[in-house]
Amino acid sequence: MKLLTSKPEIEFANLNSQPILDLRFCNLKTLPESIANRPDLIELSLLNNQLISLPNWIGNLASLTSLSLSANQLTNLPDSLGNLTNLQWLYVGSNRLTALPANIGNLSKLTSLSLKDNHLATLPESIGNLDRLTWLHLDRNQLSRLPDSITKLENLTELNLSNNHLTNLPTAIGNLTKLVKLHLDRNRLTNLPDSISKLVNLQEIQLDGNEITDLSVLQTLPSLQIVRFGGVNLPRQYWVDLDRLNPRWLLAENRVELRRILIDRIGYLQIYNHFGAIVQDTWRQYTLLKTRRFQSFEREPMVLLKMVCPSTAHIHILRVPPTMTSAEAAIVWVNHGIHPDDFAVQT
Repeated sequence: MKLLTSKPEIEFANLNSQPILDLRFCNLKTLPESIANRPDLIELSLLNNQLISLPNWIGNLASLTSLSLSANQLTNLPDSLGNLTNLQWLYVGSNRLTALPANIGNLSKLTSLSLKDNHLATLPESIGNLDRLTWLHLDRNQLSRLPDSITKLENLTELNLSNNHLTNLPTAIGNLTKLVKLHLDRNRLTNLPDSISKLVNLQEIQLDGNEITDLSVLQTLPSLQIVRFGGVNLPRQYWVDLDRLNPRWLLAENRVELRRILIDRIGYLQIYNHFGAIVQDTWRQYTLLKTRRFQSFEREPMVLLKMVCPSTAHIHILRVPPTMTSAEAAIVWVNHGIHPDDFAVQT
């Protein structure tokens, strides 16, 4: 039996003995009470409405295997949701959730859970009870840490944690040995735990927008093909400690985007020290330099402005347009057209 809908009333009709209710795009602000009398419902879709809350009787729909609540205005989920122990698919993305009910772990048959694009700052420990999950999306939330229990989800094949505030991952993340895709982009990670080396089935990892400096742990992963880092798919040869990148690799790298990443990570100061440079001009504490050997892999010469801070004596090096021939003109360009003398007056 399929439950067909029309606004403003819900009509019922027999069709293939499938108890399914589709209320997508119905502009609903509350759920019709008549749904509470349908405990035989298998699927319920409330996608893209204006719901701000769910009634407690939602927990009486004990036969539900699929529930879609995405693209509403929900700020919380009722505890009674934990009664839906037959649920296999739960989609609550693009809402305003700030927390999950502690008993969400009761949904032990869940295989797919989407909580993306909410305001979640924490997850309950009970999430580790969802041990049948194969697909978990938590992207675009406000998570600063993950509960250790998440490492019990050993059937996960896809985990999306992008666009959060994570500064580290659980040390036992390597328990998730069935992972095929792991999205960690746009967080605040500075390192990858050693246990990642156990993710032998991992094929894709997204790391853009983090401050990770050592990728060498990825070298041990036999199935890994895609490492998104710095806006590109980084080849295996660069899955290393990025603080130890060899400037000479620039000479052999023909791909523009990869050269950009190498230059950014190596830094102009190390490039200058390694390759040496010809002094083009000096003015006060500024020196204009041109590298000797960059013409072999750059289409235009690399011209650098070396600046010595008068108070700290620290050396700073910036790249400037290759047309620059004057150190004075170069510092004006760096200052967006303001001469250092004028800059001092303005500040």
